[in-house]
This record gives sequence, C-alpha cells and structure tokens, in this order.
Amino acid sequence: MNQAVLALAATSFNKPSETFIRDHARMIAPGQTILLSQFAPDVGLFEYPVLSGLDLGGHDDSPVGRLVKVRRDWRRYLAPELPTADRTRAVAFLRAHGATALMAEYGMNGALLSASARAADVPLFVHFHGFDASVVPRLPLWKRRYRRLFDDAAGVFAPSEFIAEILIGLGCPEAKVNVVPCGIDADRFTPSRPIPGRVVAVGRLVAKKAPHLTIEAFGRVAGRFPHARLDVIGAGPLAQRCRSVIAKYDLGERVRLHGRQSHEFVASLMREASVFAQHSVTSMFGDVEGLPVSVLEAMASSLPVVATRHSGIAEAVLDGETGILVEERDVGAMAMALAAMLEQPERAQAMGRAGRVRALEHYSQAGSVASLRRIMAL
Repeated sequence: MNQAVLALAATSFNKPSETFIRDHARMIAPGQTILLSQFAPDVGLFEYPVLSGLDLGGHDDSPVGRLVKVRRDWRRYLAPELPTADRTRAVAFLRAHGATALMAEYGMNGALLSASARAADVPLFVHFHGFDASVVPRLPLWKRRYRRLFDDAAGVFAPSEFIAEILIGLGCPEAKVNVVPCGIDADRFTPSRPIPGRVVAVGRLVAKKAPHLTIEAFGRVAGRFPHARLDVIGAGPLAQRCRSVIAKYDLGERVRLHGRQSHEFVASLMREASVFAQHSVTSMFGDVEGLPVSVLEAMASSLPVVATRHSGIAEAVLDGETGILVEERDVGAMAMALAAMLEQPERAQAMGRAGRVRALEHYSQAGSVASLRRIMAL
C-alpha cells in the first residue's frame, strides 16, 4: 500500500496572523507533506518539497504589490481559474510526489486548484475560515464558481457551525461539510499568575474584529478601575482609529498597542492577563469571523472571555460560564461585562478555569488534527 501524502496549499505560510496554517503543515502529516503556495516559505520554516510561484492572488504590501493585486483581482473576477502554466506545474508536482489528498486553505484557493486536483486524480479538501465563505461569494461569478467547487471537492472543513451553515446555504451538500475548529496548543497556552486588572485583546486591527470598540468599552469603565490596563496585540488599518479612542478617554499608557507580535509573545502576555476581550462584528461588507483562534487560546490560558455573540464565538464561549457575551456593537454592554470581571476577580477566575476545561475537551490541537487525518484518510 502506498504511503499517504498530504498536499497542503496556501497563498503563504509566512503570515504572522495565520499560525493555524503553519500548524496544519507541521502536524497533520509530518514527513508526509508537500506544499503549494504563491510565496515560498521562509528559509528553515519547513523541510518539505515546495512548489511556489503559483498565482493564488496574494500580494506584498509595497505600492507596486498593491497595484499588482488590483490588476489580478479584476482578472480573477472575470475568470477565477489558475493560469494554464501554473495548473500544469501543479499537476506535475502532485503526481511526482504521489499526493493522496490536497487540502487548500481558504475557499478561493480551493476553487483555483480544483482543476489541478481533478487532472492529477487527487481528492480535494477545502478548509474555509471566514471571509472566504461570507464575502467572496457575494460576487456572482465566484458564487457560481463555488458551486462547481462543491461538486468537485471530496469534503470541506468549517471552523464553526455558523460557517458550516453558510456553506450549506451556498449549495455545498451537507454530507461534505465537516466542522473542524482550528485546535490550540494547550501546552503553550497555559494558566499562570495573572496580574489583577490586566485585560488583553489579540487580533488584526480590521473591521470585523473592531478593536476600537474594545478600547471604547475599556475606556468607559477605566475611571472606576485605576489599576486596570489593556494590552492590544495586532496590526492593521484601524490602528489610527484605536489611537483616537485612546486619546478620547485620555488613557495614555493604560492602553498599549503592541502591533504585530510573535506567537510566543501572545502566549506570554496571556499568562499575565486576567481577562480577554474581543468585540467581533459583521463588517459593512459582510465579513465575519470563523472562530477566532485567539479566543480559544485565551480559554486555554484560563482567561474569562468578554466578547460578542458573533459567528463561532457564541459556540465556544458559554455565556455566564466561561465568559460574558454581548450583542455586536453594544459597547455599553461590553463595558458592563468588563466591569463585572474587574470587580469580581474570583468569579472571573472561576470562568477562566471552566474555559480551559472546555478548550481541552473540545478545541485541542490533537483532536483537530485527528479529525482532519481521519476525514482525509491520512
């Protein structure tokens, strides 16, 4: 019997915010994995065979890179297919390494690679994460392209029941949909000795994560808790808006914007925190979360979670048991929830302990990897 080989496809394996993609590469089939990507993995990141340079729609952050993206996006809108030369290279790569399953990270990459998988006779699996299910199919041509993808795919993965229902509504057969959250490393994210009053928020500074609303909620109650501090980890286009809210409440050094940081930095800061906060919302373009990994990491770190009833968050966080949930954009309710955690530290700690138990039982990395292996016959 031939050895099972996983082909894992992603635009990039280097993005700091996409630790879950690197975890998939390292853990699903170590030693039996090949990689397909647009951007080559950083030197020393993996010792796997790599096919890079595929036109998967990514871009760098330079002005030229953004112009290239605009041009590519228009072409992709008209014809969401991989260029013929890239398709030929992908098929040859899959055949040469004896791939037995191809898993594409994000729905767009699944659609772009479906013809290659079909030509190479390799079962295709697609891992959706959030905006690829909620925003991309708003374009009529992509919605039709997804229907073809659902016909071609052997299976699709969703990080939450919420995203699974979206995919079924788009026409994916229910039998092909598997809810497999991105698991967390409970050995890295562990409880420690929290600093009273220290609140942490982790996530890109983008519309659907609404970091400015988290800061606004903190600002409304900061005067009642002079010992409280808020640490915000993440970078993005809303950084200046966050600074404006900090200035509005004259929070000064009480709120720190740490920018983009390593996974180790996040784990270390969570060990020092006493509350985790995230005000996720549906953006004006319909963008939603799948299930934020940072929420699961906070639970594993025994932090009570103050968040919104948004997408998969409401599935992971048990309101009143492992945290407090509020409605999207209800900043007043979030401020009250933060105040409750800050003035009742014993209750907060009890919620945090319950959250870790739940994270270990339902969202472990080992459990997630085992499910992916089983479904893809690896």
